[in-house]
Amino acid sequence: MSVDLQKLALKRLLTTQSPDFFNKLVNKYFTGNNLVLFRKINNFYTKNLRIPSMQEFYEIQKQESSKAYLRSELIDITLEGETSIDSNFISSQLQDYYIREETIGFIDKFIDDLENLEQTEIIDKIQEHVLSVQKFIPEGEELFDVATIETVPQEDNFVMFPSGLSTDFDAANGGFGLEELVLFGGRRGSGKSIITLNMALNNFLLNNSVMFMSIEMRYVEVYYRLMSMISGVPFSDFMLNNLTKDQKFSIAKSKLDTFYKPGEASDSIYSNLLTSGSFNNFDQELKRGVVPFKDNRFHIIDDVQLSLARIDHYLNMMTTKHDIKMCVIDYLNIVKVEDRMDWKSQINISDSLKTLARKYKVIMISPYQIDASGEARFAKGVLDSADKSFRFMPSDLSEDPTALPFEVAKIRNGKAIKFNVHMDWDCLRIDSNKSKAIGGRILNKYGDDSKEQGRDLG
Repeated sequence: MSVDLQKLALKRLLTTQSPDFFNKLVNKYFTGNNLVLFRKINNFYTKNLRIPSMQEFYEIQKQESSKAYLRSELIDITLEGETSIDSNFISSQLQDYYIREETIGFIDKFIDDLENLEQTEIIDKIQEHVLSVQKFIPEGEELFDVATIETVPQEDNFVMFPSGLSTDFDAANGGFGLEELVLFGGRRGSGKSIITLNMALNNFLLNNSVMFMSIEMRYVEVYYRLMSMISGVPFSDFMLNNLTKDQKFSIAKSKLDTFYKPGEASDSIYSNLLTSGSFNNFDQELKRGVVPFKDNRFHIIDDVQLSLARIDHYLNMMTTKHDIKMCVIDYLNIVKVEDRMDWKSQINISDSLKTLARKYKVIMISPYQIDASGEARFAKGVLDSADKSFRFMPSDLSEDPTALPFEVAKIRNGKAIKFNVHMDWDCLRIDSNKSKAIGGRILNKYGDDSKEQGRDLG
């Protein structure tokens, strides 16, 4: 049935030349020669912004003498079924067949591997399969009559959040919107994790709940970076366990002020800390809930097995408890898949992160690795699903060490400006007000690994 349905879909497409029907079809619905033909139709559409007629398409294949098998395939297609069948029915049947075949294949492989899988792996694989086919299932109404849409943007559906990078970028582009996927490209050791952690913190300080999902860094490492940013205590003092008494009190006060509600309870617990000097008692008091949390929360997920399914699980769990506005995945290239070196897997991760951003209505942010030329490692296609993407590099040692030159690699709606992000490397804090646009400067130079390893912070 599948092959016949594929031929019927191609016949209907070439007969009606309907863009609406064309937009409901994807490569995954076709196999063999039918896939080759559909890709050729897609290429024709890309070049000419229209769908060829059956005769026109046949003549094109006729000119390619080495493609005799495709001409034969087209003749078979002209004989295939009735064109009066509803297009929506054909596309929905193709979709159903694809999901069914994918699921059957998944179950067969799943059963073969079941004995060798641990409990968490079983759950992950099931959730990953659901997520992979979910994007093909409509979540609600997809057809909207322009006459019924609100005349001007409503406040709820036109909310933008400051990027936390640069006031100049925000002034030009409004910042970031919910359901957007934002990617940050940088070399190894360039500070990708620190940049995105700053963005999560800045969003939190605007009274929004955020999540930071870490794969390589332990939660305490993320916490130390975070508290260095908040308190102004140098990060190196955290890592060397070289904190003075005054620094410890400063960290404690910063933690209270940032994550807990102000009031008598907060004042009392800090006063007790100053008197006793016991941080064990201080932490125990906090854990007992003596001081209530602020309404917005900052959650760290520490999961070395972080997969797309687990990202979906954490978002589902936390968005029901808190109104999460931003989720950082640190980082895209190491999200767990069967083959991290497979470029198709990297593209699928990016596509799925965009799906999750829309599903949970969050700003989804993830760093990705770039090569020496500034291009994405493994696959340029990881940027296809992004609404905004940036590239950045550490400054040369001879230049301002606090300045990170940024350029917008991709933006769906807005201006692709260049700007400097100023970083206090002692406490790992971005000064977004100091970050200025670079007028007409071309940024095409990326540092080598030897220069970056001296600041291998994330």
